[in-house]
Amino acid sequence: MIGLTPHNKDLRLIGGGHSHIAVVKRFGMKPLPGVRITLISSDTMTPYSGMLPGFIAGHYAFEDCHIDLRKLCQWAGVQFIRSEVTHIDPIKKHIVCRDYPSLRYDVLSIDAGSRPALDSIEDADRYGCPVKPVKQFLEYWHRWLGSAESSNRLQRIVVVGGGAAGIEILLALRHKLAATTSIRAEFTLVSADSPFLGAHNERVRHYFQRHLQTLGVRVICGHRVISADRHRLMLDDQSQLDCDFAAWAIHAGAQSWPAESSLDCDERGFIQVDRYLRSVSHPDIFAAGDCAAFTPHPLPKAGVYAVRQGPVLAKNLVAQLENRPLQPFKPQRLFLSLLTTGERHAVASRGFFFASGQWVWRWKNFIDRRFMARFIPEPMQSTGNAEEGQESMRCGGCGAKIGSDILHNVLAQLKIRSRPDVVGALGDDAAIIDLPANTQWLQSVDFFRSFIDDPYLLGRIAAIHSLGDIYAMGGTPHSALVTAVIPYGHEEIMQEKLLHLMQGILTTLDRENTVLIGGHSGEGPEMSVGLTVNGTLTAGAAFAKSGLKPGDCLILTKPIGSGVLLAANMAARCEGSWLDRALAVMLQSNCTAAQILRDYSVQGCTDITGFGLLGHLQEMLTASHCGATVSLDAIPVMDGAQHCSAQGIRSTLHPHNKKTSRCRYDSGNHPSYDLLFDPQTAGGLLAGVPAAAAEECLRALRQAGYAAAQIGTVDTTGQDLPVILT
Repeated sequence: MIGLTPHNKDLRLIGGGHSHIAVVKRFGMKPLPGVRITLISSDTMTPYSGMLPGFIAGHYAFEDCHIDLRKLCQWAGVQFIRSEVTHIDPIKKHIVCRDYPSLRYDVLSIDAGSRPALDSIEDADRYGCPVKPVKQFLEYWHRWLGSAESSNRLQRIVVVGGGAAGIEILLALRHKLAATTSIRAEFTLVSADSPFLGAHNERVRHYFQRHLQTLGVRVICGHRVISADRHRLMLDDQSQLDCDFAAWAIHAGAQSWPAESSLDCDERGFIQVDRYLRSVSHPDIFAAGDCAAFTPHPLPKAGVYAVRQGPVLAKNLVAQLENRPLQPFKPQRLFLSLLTTGERHAVASRGFFFASGQWVWRWKNFIDRRFMARFIPEPMQSTGNAEEGQESMRCGGCGAKIGSDILHNVLAQLKIRSRPDVVGALGDDAAIIDLPANTQWLQSVDFFRSFIDDPYLLGRIAAIHSLGDIYAMGGTPHSALVTAVIPYGHEEIMQEKLLHLMQGILTTLDRENTVLIGGHSGEGPEMSVGLTVNGTLTAGAAFAKSGLKPGDCLILTKPIGSGVLLAANMAARCEGSWLDRALAVMLQSNCTAAQILRDYSVQGCTDITGFGLLGHLQEMLTASHCGATVSLDAIPVMDGAQHCSAQGIRSTLHPHNKKTSRCRYDSGNHPSYDLLFDPQTAGGLLAGVPAAAAEECLRALRQAGYAAAQIGTVDTTGQDLPVILT
């Protein structure tokens, strides 16, 4: 019998806004028994809007003002899915994502923010750049800086929007150019309102009028921009403004999908919520932050409200799941605004209160940094995800098979390809395969415990990894059988997990022209997946571990470091951006690399997996009766891997890999040394390429998108110590 702690309900959070990060933190501090919580966000790093002007001006580094959602979710035991929501079906309770399988929910919360309402300006979606999404704006700004640096002419920068965001962004851009570049620029602020900063008191407005005038900023009030082209803006009085860079900081607009999903929205498209932050049309859906329209009375689109809605939202989500009374959100009438002026100087505004000076900036900096520190996982103490009570003990053996209804429902939703040499139906007890003459059959098996809390991504990477053995032998993948273990829970949750896992596997298999011919599924304490993969090979054409020759150049097709990064992620110590890039490497197929290696007469090849780079190289050298000299500086390494290794983070297989190594290390304490023993998931190929062809082969691999490198050479020395590290 196996004891399990099942998930019975799904709480999904759409968007990584300020309210939702407070919700995630709350569930990290106090887990919710029986509930699977998922955060869906198109970005791993979410910006804190209060520090964005300071970041643009150069006062903050990127990590100072961005919250790492992946790391925060890992710490909190919250599933993180990086995708963009395009629609929800509130009747079926399904969430539709871009390039990701649909997701079910029992309770849903939306904190997807807002963006400038560009539909009010003709062609604004083609020219200029909105200040939100922040990531897009920053990328656009940095590209523009690069092009403007090479020009000697005066640059014309226009910021459209006379609210606090527009003025802070303009002053930050101006400070950045003056302090760190040689770019000459003139600035214009266009405000549809007259006066600008209409939400603030007269002393605040007067201060900024004088400040902008002193800096030579042209201010146009009481006029709207009605159209845009590449270098010109048209105003509603038919006057024109020449510009080289236009930033849209106008009034907030809503995303279109909530209204298109039949949620009750206001005239601007924002989700209407009651005093409990609950949709007025769908009581199982909540919304907070800028995407919500608070129906008791209008609220400004200000981050302070999103931050203060977070704790109330968290309590109400729990209450909704537990069928308890909800708590009303009671917004304050006035709130403190701290507006930056470009330099390390700020203005305080609240009702009739006004203050300015460097001390205000220091005050704001203290408040902002204290807020950010709340969402850095390392100092937090989580109570873990142990749930109170357990479902009755579950059977092992054949009694642990997943129910036929779940299995049949999943298979009915999968598009499974066929091929003429596979005889019989998928539901038969075994597959029958016809082999052509002069063809050899390759077969390999891999099995994984879940290394990431995303069944779809797990399935994709597991299939990439498993097919690596076929490519490492020079073969062509043919077919695969899958073994899937799904944690016990509510039937709908189990079905979705299995469906997502299988959709991920099939996404990879289809791209690799490999068919699914069968498999087995069962219950277990954690998600696991295995693939038995089959391949074909023309007789006598295999790559072999014994195929290395003295003089061959050792070429590695992918960087190493996935093991230490995955281990760091399990401990919530891996930066989200590092893991994003590592996952992208793991998702890269070895198919094209194997074809290129064959084109350059490779005979010795293997894939780098569990035994690490050095372990698999030693296998090749032993089989080939050769030694090798390897340059540690030449080995490509994933971002963050050296940092995590230096912190003492290790995969559990690392000590054994290191213990069994046979090498001579000549170059001192190199930061990549321990990564030689790091087990790799979906690693690259390591091949011995004839020296005359190595440079051209390497060029072909890089042109195909691989971060390939020549890491050493094969020689005849060192049979007792087969690898010399330099």
